[in-house]
Amino acid sequence: MLFVITEDWALLSHRLHLVKAAIAAGHQVGLATRFSRHEEMLASLGVETYHWGLTRKSLNPFAELKSLISLHHIISDFQPDLVHAVAQKPVLYTGLLKRLGGRFGFVAALGGIGYIFSSSALKARLLRPAISLVLRFALAGSKTAFILQNQDNICLFEKLRIVHAGQTKLVRGSGVEISLYKPSPLPEGITKVILPARMLWDKGVAEFVAAARKIKAQNIAAEFILVGDVDAHNAASVSQSQIDEWVASGIVHQWGRRDDMPKIYPSVHIVCLPSYHEGLPKVLMEAASCARPVIAFDVPGSREIVQDGVNGFLVPFQDQERLENALVRLIDDRTLCTDMGRKGRKLVEAEFSDAHINQQTFDIWDEIYNAEKNV
Repeated sequence: MLFVITEDWALLSHRLHLVKAAIAAGHQVGLATRFSRHEEMLASLGVETYHWGLTRKSLNPFAELKSLISLHHIISDFQPDLVHAVAQKPVLYTGLLKRLGGRFGFVAALGGIGYIFSSSALKARLLRPAISLVLRFALAGSKTAFILQNQDNICLFEKLRIVHAGQTKLVRGSGVEISLYKPSPLPEGITKVILPARMLWDKGVAEFVAAARKIKAQNIAAEFILVGDVDAHNAASVSQSQIDEWVASGIVHQWGRRDDMPKIYPSVHIVCLPSYHEGLPKVLMEAASCARPVIAFDVPGSREIVQDGVNGFLVPFQDQERLENALVRLIDDRTLCTDMGRKGRKLVEAEFSDAHINQQTFDIWDEIYNAEKNV
């Protein structure tokens, strides 16, 4: 089993439990990715590591060809029975190699639809037809499974004729380690509200900051915290200078990227992610697992985990006033926070646990492996 993914931290944050489960089940696991600081830890688990110098933001055809050739060499060396590729470029390049004669089962997974398919920017609109065409080719091979995380995204990809009806597998999220993300009582002290995400405009950072500014202007006691870093490889990234300006003005705090999120959620009261689009946001599943109420825009992906009025609030897309009202309602009512948090934990246990999602993924692996083996 070879995982192909853009960054090692992305594997740790979303699929480490899947890797551990694969190793525990007796699979030999390899990983092709850009390593930052986690290679030694992954190797200690028994993962065979391969440095793949992919640049997510690059559109240079020569650099992309180099990445494709590098992945070909990695696959030739590891000789996987199955390749599980996550995110747009890994899916594209693995799919191309599969169509060009690769003898391995191929499982492609997208967490969301990504910048190319979600943005209205000219660059995204110009690239969309070409990327759609290449994706259609890459995913059309036999013995290939394509995983998406919500039905809205499946409908979009079918509408764009990237995949045909019935070709896609629905796996709702990447799962939460419920033994790690445990429920806890709300802490004492001033109410803390966090937005945990990469600092991208389409994660709703501007809307979160605007709500914080308005609520603070009403002298309502609360702290608003950005938990995450800017992403230099993403065209939608907020600049660090802009965040520094917000912090200097006292609107928000920034805790930066944290690798100890199971400790962060118990230290706060409310989790808000007014994202424009999601596959199925893991941070909201983690927050719910920790018995924290959640607030999000009513968009594909987020509505899968946020049940309005049950474990949090779904706000109409970019409705700034409703976002502020939802935040104020929870800031003012800790009993409601506790009740919604309890219901969120039950939802995660029933539908989004790591064991539940891992089993769905294993079933897909078995299906593709057996189909490839019987060729």
